[in-house]
Amino acid sequence: MIAITMARHFLSSFSLCFLLFATACLAHHSESDRFNQCQLDSINALEPDHRVESEAGLTETWNPNHPELKCAGVSLIRRTIDPNGLHLPSYSPSPQLIFIIQGKGVLGLAVPGCPETYEEPRSQSRRQQQQRDSHQKIRRFSKGDVIATPPGIPYWTYNHGHEPLVAITLLDTSNTLNQLDSTPRVFYLGGNPEIEFPETQEKQHEGLQQRHSFLVGRRGGQQEVESEEQKEGNSVLSGFNVEFLAHSLNTKEDTAKRLRSPQDERGQIVKVEDGLHIISPELQEEEQSHRQREEEEEEEREQRHRKRSEKEDEDEDEEEEEREQRQRKHSEKEEEEEEDEPLIHEIIKKWKKKTEEKKRESHGRGEEKEQVEEKEEEEEEEEEIHGQHSKGRENGLEETICSAKIRENIARPSRADLYNPRAGRISTVNSLTLPILRNLRLSAEYVLLYRNGIYAPHWNINANSLLYVIRGQGKVRIVNSQGNAVFDDKVRKGQLVVVPQNFVVSQQAGNEEGFEYVVFKTNDRAAVSHVKQVFRATPGEVLANAFGLRKSEVAQIKYNGNRGPLVQSQPQ
Repeated sequence: MIAITMARHFLSSFSLCFLLFATACLAHHSESDRFNQCQLDSINALEPDHRVESEAGLTETWNPNHPELKCAGVSLIRRTIDPNGLHLPSYSPSPQLIFIIQGKGVLGLAVPGCPETYEEPRSQSRRQQQQRDSHQKIRRFSKGDVIATPPGIPYWTYNHGHEPLVAITLLDTSNTLNQLDSTPRVFYLGGNPEIEFPETQEKQHEGLQQRHSFLVGRRGGQQEVESEEQKEGNSVLSGFNVEFLAHSLNTKEDTAKRLRSPQDERGQIVKVEDGLHIISPELQEEEQSHRQREEEEEEEREQRHRKRSEKEDEDEDEEEEEREQRQRKHSEKEEEEEEDEPLIHEIIKKWKKKTEEKKRESHGRGEEKEQVEEKEEEEEEEEEIHGQHSKGRENGLEETICSAKIRENIARPSRADLYNPRAGRISTVNSLTLPILRNLRLSAEYVLLYRNGIYAPHWNINANSLLYVIRGQGKVRIVNSQGNAVFDDKVRKGQLVVVPQNFVVSQQAGNEEGFEYVVFKTNDRAAVSHVKQVFRATPGEVLANAFGLRKSEVAQIKYNGNRGPLVQSQPQ
């Protein structure tokens, strides 16, 4: 008996030791795998591999199994939302950084614990008081905005413009905030969305099949029926049965059944037929200004109609007077000239008066247009000043998570951090300009190279980067630590290029329409080092001995040309 007990203790201890050893080995193996992903002999320009068409838009994704994306530890989604299109509420365990390529819209976050600060006014009717809506803050965005969305926080987007809304989204799957794995996941709260990353679903499907077979073997056919019932949709709510949803959400079973969206074929982007009516100060002001413009235009039309009627009456009076004058007996020629002369002066006077009125009307409309433009510029300046006040400060009481700033426009010319009138401009956003990026550990860079403009050789000191082409085309060169060019080719609109950490890269625009692109970086304070900057910071004697140069040649490479990294290529 004692021997059996000792044997059991020995086996238990042995099993525990083996489990700890296996866990340590697996952890070391996964860590080494993560660092071995960047053994790249060549880099390719990538285009979307998968398309998901919805009722009111298109979702395109890159295969996360590409070696370049595995190296960077990220996944990407490009969404196109039609006017009045609504992207359904969703969230991801990975931090997301969104860049708006085209269009404008609104975005709403559902942050746990934050109050619903946007609410409809109270009404005298008791019934309307019970049904009045309230929700959390709505954010407005437009072309050139970078938007940060925290992991696990549901958000939705709506296109209220007149052109398609196009956005490129980075999912940082290797971020420490994501404690699952490197598989990109998007959880939808509603609808019946199609799988956006089908390449990653094969292994998960195999695991679910094995687990399902095991459960069926243990629990019988009832488990199979329940499982089939719960697989009617692809949202998270479709995994719960109708009765449970009705009890937990305190609603009717018919409503709970609709929440599961079993037969919804609209996809993840749905059409809002009559437009989305939400509580938003910007949208309310736009509607008011639109109504005001319509009223002003209607008033102008009425004024023009009145003036036209008055003019017609005057013309009729003049014609009547002329007929009367013709009926009269003509006197001497001098008397006729004297009678016609006041009439001519009167017509000229009326014509001058009408011209002055038209000038005053156009001048008034011009002043109104100038006032609107000045107001918009003042709002942008106030927003920029507000953003500058937050630079270099910790995020304290002045900015809570409920009212945190999540967007920053980096495409405006006034926002440029580096500028060369002949080469182009560069703008960056990091945790100093957008404090929420400190937690997400992400940043972005916007680059616009003019025709033949060059972004001289440089490297990212502490981040992987992903270059996405917005417009035009250009040549990109990437060099590894062995001095080999792992990429040297032209890239065009819609293509993606991954630049691993410390790999030296340069970009050159074409000679037609320039080269516009955005760079996502996997560090909230990504630092860049330029070859020219290194040469200027290095003593001349060191450069002379390192490269075998004369003093004149050292002075040339150190001090000739621009100080910054933006250069215009010499015409050939």
